[in-house]
Amino acid sequence: MRKWSFIPSENRLEAEEEVAHLTGKASAVLRYLLQNQGAVVSRDEILKAIWQDVHVTPDLVREYIFDIRQALGDDASNPRYIETIRGKGFRLIGGVEVLRSTTDPLGGIRRPRIAVLRPDCLEGGARWQRFADGMADELITDLARFSDLAVIARISSFAADTSKSILDVVDQLNADYVVESSLSAWPDQLKAQFQLIDGRNGLHVWAETIERPVTLMPQLSGDIALTVANHIGGPSGAIVRAEQRYAVRRPLSELNAYEHYVMACHLEEHYDQASMQRGLAHAEKVIELDPEFARGHLMRSMFCDRGEAVSNARSHEEWVQETALSAEKALSIDSRDPLILSECARAFANTGRPALARNAAVRAADFAQNDSLAALNTASSLTLVVGEFDLAEQMLDTAFSLCPLPAAFYAFARGRNLLFSGRYAEAEAVAETGPDYESTYVIRLLSQALQNKTDAARETLQVLRAKYPHFDFDAYPKNMGMVAEPTLEVYHEAVARLGLD
Repeated sequence: MRKWSFIPSENRLEAEEEVAHLTGKASAVLRYLLQNQGAVVSRDEILKAIWQDVHVTPDLVREYIFDIRQALGDDASNPRYIETIRGKGFRLIGGVEVLRSTTDPLGGIRRPRIAVLRPDCLEGGARWQRFADGMADELITDLARFSDLAVIARISSFAADTSKSILDVVDQLNADYVVESSLSAWPDQLKAQFQLIDGRNGLHVWAETIERPVTLMPQLSGDIALTVANHIGGPSGAIVRAEQRYAVRRPLSELNAYEHYVMACHLEEHYDQASMQRGLAHAEKVIELDPEFARGHLMRSMFCDRGEAVSNARSHEEWVQETALSAEKALSIDSRDPLILSECARAFANTGRPALARNAAVRAADFAQNDSLAALNTASSLTLVVGEFDLAEQMLDTAFSLCPLPAAFYAFARGRNLLFSGRYAEAEAVAETGPDYESTYVIRLLSQALQNKTDAARETLQVLRAKYPHFDFDAYPKNMGMVAEPTLEVYHEAVARLGLD
C-alpha cells in the first residue's frame, strides 16, 4: 500500500513522486479523520466539526469522502485508506500521515519549492531534445543538493501543461519558482537559455544564456546544469536574493524561519558591526522558530566566529565555544552538508580537536564538488586545518568555475592557499585584488615578508595596524583554525622575518 504524506495547510497529499491536491473542505474532512484515526466517525460528527452552523445535507460528506478517495487512489469496495461502515460512518484505516507544512504559518521552516520544466528544443531534432531532457534532469539533481531548497520531482515537473500560463503551471505544481529553458543546437555550437520565474507574479528573477562548442561532449550537459544550479541555489543564489527582497519589506515580527534565514545570509556578506549584530539576531530567530533547521545553526556559528566584531560582552574564548556549539549542532542535524562540515573543521580546530577537524575538512571535500561556496569554504579548511594544498587548489578551481563572477572574498581564499603552498608572488598579487578585510592585509604582508620585500612589508604592516589596532600575530592562527603543521611553519617563518615572532 502506498504511503501518503498530508500537508493540511497546503491542502496537499504527496506519495513518492506523486502529488494530489484537495479542496479546502476535503482537506478539513481528511484532517478530522486523521485526528480520529482508527475510530468510526459519523456523518453528523463530520458535519458538526467542519460546517458547524452552516446548514448542509449529510450527503455532502459522502461527496467529500469520494474526493479524498479519488486523490488517494482508494476503492470503496476494497478500501485501503478509508472504510465505510454502513449505517455508522467512516474510518481512516491508515496509510496517511500528517507532514509539517513547508509554509508553516506558525513560523517553521519554509523551503522554497522549485520546479524545472521540460526544456524546449528549438533546433537540432529528437537527439538534442533527449540531450535537453537529460540536462534538465541533472539540474534537478544538482538543485536537490542545496539543503535550503525543495525540488519538485521530474515526473511531476515534466508533466506540467506548459501550454497554459506560467501562473497556472505554478498552481498545478504548487511551486514557488519554476525554471524554463530552451536549447538550440547546430553542428558545432550549442546555446542553452534559462529563466528563473517567481511563482508569485510570473516575473523573471534571473536569466542566463550559455553557449558551448559541441566538442565538449559528453560532459557538456553536466557542466551547464552545475553552472545554472550554482546561479540559482545556495546562500548567495538567485532564490535567496529574491526571497530576501520580499522579506525585507515585511515587518520583522511577521517573518518566518526561512525569511530570517535569508536575511542572515544577506547580512553575512557584510563585515560591519551593525550587519554582524543584525545577522546574529536573525540566525538566533531561525533557531527559535525551527530548531531542527541545520542551516540556522550554521549561520549562527558563522556570526559567532566573528563574535568580537559583534559585541565585547563575551570574551574571545566564549565566542569560540559558541561558534563550536552551533557548528556541532548543525552537524548533528545534517552531517552531509559541505558548508556545515567545513565550518565544523575550523570550529574543531579552534577548540583543540585537530583529528576531528581534519576528518570534517576531508569529508567536506567529498560533498562540495557541486557547490561553489561550499567548495570555497572547504578549500580554506584544507589549507588551514589539513595542509592539503593541492586538493585545496582543486576545490578553489571548482569554486571559481561554478561561480564565473565570484565575490571579492573569493580572492583571499585563493591568496591564502597560494601563500601557504609557497607561491608568494602569486599570493601577493591575488591579495591586491581582495576586499578591505583583515585577512587580505595579512596575506599581502606575509607574502611580502617571505619575498624579503622589507619596505613593502612595513607599509602593509602600518596599514594593518591602523585598520585593525587589536590585531595579534599570536592569536591570528588560532582564530583561523590554523593547525596544519606545513601551514604553521610558513606562518611563523613569515612573522619571524618581520621581527615579530
